[in-house]
Parts: sequence; structure tokens; C-alpha cells
Amino acid sequence: MITITGLSKEACDLLDIMWSIETVEEYELWKNSLDLETMDAVCVLEEMVLLAELDEIEDSECGGAKKVLDEIMKK
Repeated sequence: MITITGLSKEACDLLDIMWSIETVEEYELWKNSLDLETMDAVCVLEEMVLLAELDEIEDSECGGAKKVLDEIMKK
């Protein structure tokens, strides 16, 4: 489970809405219906969620990718 600290009530409310939407199509319709300022806030929240998810990935889950990157960095 990811944790993002320091969010405003408005950001938490947006995240609650984002989590409640069941399909990509519904999500895109909702997002495209927002005013520009709110849509920008949603885009920032999307990025924060993605980064928080990346932080949760264990090193053991990336063994193959790490080997490839190590080989690239040696060249």
C-alpha cells in the first residue's frame, strides 16, 4: 500500500474520486470534464501515485532489469 503525506483535503477528495472510478473510459471522461486547474491537480496526483508505487517496488523484483542496466553502464 502506498502512502502520500502532506496532501490537502482537496487533493484527498480528488484521490477518493479517482479511486472510485471503475474503468479507464469513465476515468478519462471524468478527467476531461474538469476545469483546467483541477485537471492540472489531478495530473500531479497521478504522477505522485506513480512515483509512490515505484518507491514500493522491492529490489528483488527488479533483478533482471538491474542486470541489464548494469551491463549497459559498463559499456
